[in-house]
Amino acid sequence: MRARAHPAFAILACLFALLLASFPGERVFAADAGGSSPARSAALFEKMVPVLMHPRCLNCHSRADFPRQGDDRHRHTCKTCHQTANQPASGVPGAPDWHLAPLRMAWEGLSAGELCRALRDPHRGGMPPEKLGAHLNTALVRWAWAPGTNAQGAPRSTPPLSHEALVEVARQWLASGSECPGT
Repeated sequence: MRARAHPAFAILACLFALLLASFPGERVFAADAGGSSPARSAALFEKMVPVLMHPRCLNCHSRADFPRQGDDRHRHTCKTCHQTANQPASGVPGAPDWHLAPLRMAWEGLSAGELCRALRDPHRGGMPPEKLGAHLNTALVRWAWAPGTNAQGAPRSTPPLSHEALVEVARQWLASGSECPGT
Protein backbone atom coordinates (compact mmCIF):
# COMPACT_ATOMS: atom_id res chain seq x y z
CA MET A 1 0.00 0.00 0.00
CA ARG A 2 1.38 3.40 -1.00
CA ALA A 3 1.56 6.19 1.52
CA ARG A 4 -0.49 9.18 0.52
CA ALA A 5 1.31 12.50 0.02
CA HIS A 6 0.25 15.44 2.11
CA PRO A 7 -2.02 17.81 0.10
CA ALA A 8 0.51 20.62 0.58
CA PHE A 9 3.03 18.66 -1.50
CA ALA A 10 0.57 18.52 -4.40
CA ILE A 11 0.06 22.27 -4.18
CA LEU A 12 3.82 22.87 -4.05
CA ALA A 13 4.33 20.55 -7.02
CA CYS A 14 1.76 22.52 -9.03
CA LEU A 15 3.36 25.83 -8.06
CA PHE A 16 6.78 24.47 -8.98
CA ALA A 17 5.47 23.32 -12.37
CA LEU A 18 3.97 26.77 -12.99
CA LEU A 19 7.25 28.40 -11.98
CA LEU A 20 9.22 26.18 -14.36
CA ALA A 21 6.77 26.88 -17.16
CA SER A 22 7.34 30.60 -16.69
CA PHE A 23 11.11 30.21 -17.30
CA PRO A 24 11.61 28.99 -20.87
CA GLY A 25 15.27 29.34 -21.80
CA GLU A 26 16.75 32.41 -20.16
CA ARG A 27 13.54 34.36 -19.80
CA VAL A 28 13.22 35.94 -16.39
CA PHE A 29 10.27 37.30 -14.45
CA ALA A 30 8.71 40.27 -16.15
CA ALA A 31 9.12 43.35 -14.00
CA ASP A 32 5.35 43.64 -13.55
CA ALA A 33 4.58 39.92 -13.19
CA GLY A 34 2.93 39.07 -9.91
CA GLY A 35 3.86 42.24 -8.08
CA SER A 36 6.32 42.19 -5.22
CA SER A 37 6.05 39.52 -2.56
CA PRO A 38 8.49 37.68 -0.32
CA ALA A 39 7.83 34.43 -2.21
CA ARG A 40 8.48 36.07 -5.59
CA SER A 41 11.62 37.72 -4.27
CA ALA A 42 12.94 34.40 -2.91
CA ALA A 43 12.10 32.74 -6.24
CA LEU A 44 14.13 35.39 -8.04
CA PHE A 45 17.13 34.59 -5.83
CA GLU A 46 16.69 30.86 -6.58
CA LYS A 47 17.02 31.75 -10.27
CA MET A 48 20.51 33.17 -9.56
CA VAL A 49 21.73 30.18 -7.52
CA PRO A 50 22.93 28.03 -10.47
CA VAL A 51 25.24 30.87 -11.49
CA LEU A 52 26.49 31.60 -7.97
CA MET A 53 27.16 27.88 -7.37
CA HIS A 54 28.90 27.39 -10.73
CA PRO A 55 32.64 26.58 -10.59
CA ARG A 56 33.46 29.98 -12.13
CA CYS A 57 32.17 31.57 -8.88
CA LEU A 58 32.88 28.84 -6.34
CA ASN A 59 36.53 28.43 -7.34
CA CYS A 60 37.23 31.86 -5.83
CA HIS A 61 34.53 31.76 -3.13
CA SER A 62 36.12 28.68 -1.54
CA ARG A 63 36.06 27.68 2.15
CA ALA A 64 39.78 26.92 1.92
CA ASP A 65 42.57 29.48 2.10
CA PHE A 66 43.54 28.61 -1.47
CA PRO A 67 41.73 28.96 -4.77
CA ARG A 68 40.36 26.06 -6.74
CA GLN A 69 40.39 25.59 -10.49
CA GLY A 70 38.54 23.74 -13.21
CA ASP A 71 35.03 22.36 -13.23
CA ASP A 72 36.19 19.63 -10.82
CA ARG A 73 37.36 22.43 -8.48
CA HIS A 74 40.79 20.92 -7.71
CA ARG A 75 43.32 22.79 -5.57
CA HIS A 76 45.15 25.60 -7.32
CA THR A 77 48.60 26.49 -6.07
CA CYS A 78 49.75 29.23 -8.43
CA LYS A 79 49.56 32.67 -6.83
CA THR A 80 51.39 34.84 -9.36
CA CYS A 81 50.53 33.60 -12.85
CA HIS A 82 47.19 35.35 -13.44
CA GLN A 83 47.33 38.48 -15.52
CA THR A 84 44.70 40.96 -16.69
CA ALA A 85 43.57 38.77 -19.61
CA ASN A 86 43.30 35.07 -20.54
CA GLN A 87 46.55 33.61 -21.85
CA PRO A 88 45.63 31.38 -24.82
CA ALA A 89 49.12 29.89 -25.21
CA SER A 90 49.26 28.57 -21.63
CA GLY A 91 45.57 28.36 -20.77
CA VAL A 92 46.09 30.56 -17.70
CA PRO A 93 42.91 32.55 -17.07
CA GLY A 94 43.03 36.21 -16.28
CA ALA A 95 40.92 39.30 -15.76
CA PRO A 96 41.51 42.76 -14.33
CA ASP A 97 41.73 42.70 -10.52
CA TRP A 98 42.09 38.90 -10.39
CA HIS A 99 41.96 37.80 -6.74
CA LEU A 100 40.56 35.23 -4.34
CA ALA A 101 37.49 36.24 -2.32
CA PRO A 102 38.17 36.63 1.43
CA LEU A 103 37.27 33.56 3.51
CA ARG A 104 34.34 35.42 5.09
CA MET A 105 32.83 35.41 1.57
CA ALA A 106 33.04 31.61 1.14
CA TRP A 107 29.94 30.16 -0.55
CA GLU A 108 31.13 26.59 -0.88
CA GLY A 109 28.74 24.12 0.77
CA LEU A 110 25.98 26.65 1.50
CA SER A 111 22.33 26.03 0.70
CA ALA A 112 20.49 28.59 -1.42
CA GLY A 113 19.03 30.23 1.69
CA GLU A 114 22.39 30.31 3.49
CA LEU A 115 24.06 31.82 0.44
CA CYS A 116 21.35 34.46 0.18
CA ARG A 117 21.69 35.39 3.85
CA ALA A 118 25.50 35.52 3.50
CA LEU A 119 25.18 37.93 0.55
CA ARG A 120 23.02 40.23 2.68
CA ASP A 121 25.23 40.01 5.80
CA PRO A 122 27.91 42.73 5.89
CA HIS A 123 30.00 40.60 8.29
CA ARG A 124 30.11 37.84 5.67
CA GLY A 125 31.08 40.20 2.85
CA GLY A 126 27.53 41.09 1.89
CA MET A 127 27.05 44.24 -0.10
CA PRO A 128 24.43 46.96 -0.15
CA PRO A 129 22.21 46.65 -3.25
CA GLU A 130 24.01 49.34 -5.24
CA LYS A 131 27.38 47.67 -4.63
CA LEU A 132 26.11 44.18 -5.51
CA GLY A 133 24.74 45.48 -8.81
CA ALA A 134 28.06 47.18 -9.55
CA HIS A 135 30.04 44.08 -8.52
CA LEU A 136 28.13 41.91 -10.99
CA ASN A 137 29.39 44.19 -13.75
CA THR A 138 33.08 44.15 -12.82
CA ALA A 139 35.55 42.70 -15.31
CA LEU A 140 36.38 39.92 -12.85
CA VAL A 141 32.75 38.75 -12.59
CA ARG A 142 32.13 39.20 -16.34
CA TRP A 143 35.15 36.95 -16.96
CA ALA A 144 32.99 33.95 -15.96
CA TRP A 145 31.21 34.27 -19.33
CA ALA A 146 34.46 34.55 -21.32
CA PRO A 147 36.80 32.22 -19.40
CA GLY A 148 38.93 31.18 -22.36
CA THR A 149 40.43 27.72 -22.72
CA ASN A 150 42.36 25.46 -20.39
CA ALA A 151 45.98 24.32 -20.93
CA GLN A 152 44.77 21.57 -23.28
CA GLY A 153 42.86 24.09 -25.42
CA ALA A 154 39.39 22.97 -24.31
CA PRO A 155 36.89 25.76 -23.61
CA ARG A 156 36.06 26.34 -19.95
CA SER A 157 32.39 26.02 -19.02
CA THR A 158 30.29 29.11 -18.45
CA PRO A 159 27.41 29.70 -16.02
CA PRO A 160 23.95 28.49 -17.06
CA LEU A 161 22.43 31.99 -17.42
CA SER A 162 23.84 34.71 -19.62
CA HIS A 163 25.46 37.61 -17.82
CA GLU A 164 22.64 39.89 -18.97
CA ALA A 165 20.01 37.50 -17.56
CA LEU A 166 21.84 37.27 -14.22
CA VAL A 167 22.09 41.05 -13.92
CA GLU A 168 18.38 41.43 -14.74
CA VAL A 169 17.31 38.79 -12.22
CA ALA A 170 19.59 40.36 -9.59
CA ARG A 171 18.09 43.78 -10.32
CA GLN A 172 14.57 42.39 -9.88
CA TRP A 173 15.57 40.51 -6.71
CA LEU A 174 17.05 43.66 -5.18
CA ALA A 175 14.01 45.73 -6.21
CA SER A 176 11.64 43.13 -4.74
CA GLY A 177 13.12 43.30 -1.24
CA SER A 178 16.04 40.82 -1.48
CA GLU A 179 14.14 38.02 0.27
CA CYS A 180 15.87 34.70 0.85
CA PRO A 181 14.65 31.15 0.29
CA GLY A 182 13.95 29.25 3.49
CA THR A 183 16.52 26.52 2.85
